[in-house]
Amino acid sequence: MDHGGRGGVSMRMMRTARATPALALVGFLPVACAGGDGGDGPRSVVRDSAGVMIVENGRPPLDSRLGWQIGAAPAVTIGTPEGDPAYELFGVGDATRLSDGRIAVPNTGSGELRIFDSNGVHLESWGGRGDGPGEFGFMAPTELVLWPGDSLMAREPFQRRISIFSVRGTFGRTLRLQSQSGYASVVGPLADGRVLAQTLTTYSGGTPGTSELTRPDLEYGILEADGSVHRDLGVFPGSELYVVNTAERTRARAYPFARQAFAFVWRDLVVVSTNDRYEIRAYRPDGSLARIVRRAHEARAPTRADLRDYVARQNPDQPDAVDAVADMPLVEAFPAFNRVVVDRLDHLWVEEFHLPGETPRLWTVFDPEGRVLGLVEVPGSFAVTEIGEDYILGTRRDALDIEYVESWSLDRSGS
Repeated sequence: MDHGGRGGVSMRMMRTARATPALALVGFLPVACAGGDGGDGPRSVVRDSAGVMIVENGRPPLDSRLGWQIGAAPAVTIGTPEGDPAYELFGVGDATRLSDGRIAVPNTGSGELRIFDSNGVHLESWGGRGDGPGEFGFMAPTELVLWPGDSLMAREPFQRRISIFSVRGTFGRTLRLQSQSGYASVVGPLADGRVLAQTLTTYSGGTPGTSELTRPDLEYGILEADGSVHRDLGVFPGSELYVVNTAERTRARAYPFARQAFAFVWRDLVVVSTNDRYEIRAYRPDGSLARIVRRAHEARAPTRADLRDYVARQNPDQPDAVDAVADMPLVEAFPAFNRVVVDRLDHLWVEEFHLPGETPRLWTVFDPEGRVLGLVEVPGSFAVTEIGEDYILGTRRDALDIEYVESWSLDRSGS
């Protein structure tokens, strides 16, 4: 069975039944986060409830924008349709900037980490396809995460491991995860050396001759540096999949409007939540709930026309693709948002859900405490991978499916 999406995998962890306690209202403090004169800007209310900070945010007006500015064109572009192989990218889903300005790109097609200078000039490549130390297996490396001690982590979810390199390319070590389903991943490191990991539970399939919308569970936990379980964070519903069961096999495909779980490290907290509603839950390393960030959101239910239009746009050269989803069920509501990125200043950037072809592409920006600041518009053809103090890094495909990594300037001086 194939599993799509960033992250999700399966490593059997200890499970601890944990009921979420009822939250008693202790007090509240209204805070104006934008338009501080009490005008039309977004507003936040912060309250403490039994030791949990709850941040309730209003929705910024759709026609408003935070005063930050993104450049009119990329400042750096890496990639070429043909020429020097070092610039021919394939299977790139991530990129990160190192502390000295170099840009690291995981090129899955060649099993390499390609390193470029701040102007996009190729410097060297690390790793390569193979089984030796510092080499990568099938469909790897997929993503990069900065690691404490000025190092770099490369994910290999199908190999259930991560590889750690120094910023100069020296291979350090590998951490391999245990998994029954064959898919496991480290989300990211905590400051104390522990790591947040996620796994996908084993899915056995349904009755042959049937199809269904299903949602395999994800398990999350905090691991020690050696991979042993430090704290189990519990089980969450993963990404929705459309499954067709036959006598020979179970075939799964990503659902167009899939709701899913997501996880990341935010300051000294770990976030594990879903986008079923506009809510972000952050936990302390001991597993206790520390903060809940919410934003006002009006749920929308997808229609059959939405589904047909989505599939047609995704498969312009396959006119029969729409017929293949004629019996696909509809979910109760679209996801509340698409994804979350933590920038280098610990702001949360939440990409608003949008249907194909919808413009503009909006992100809601929250400060490091979870209070809403406002909306930022990001170029529509650009998939954000990282946001720094003065740049946004991401990937793009052109009309010929040629892949590029781009860096755009970001000016935060506006109000």
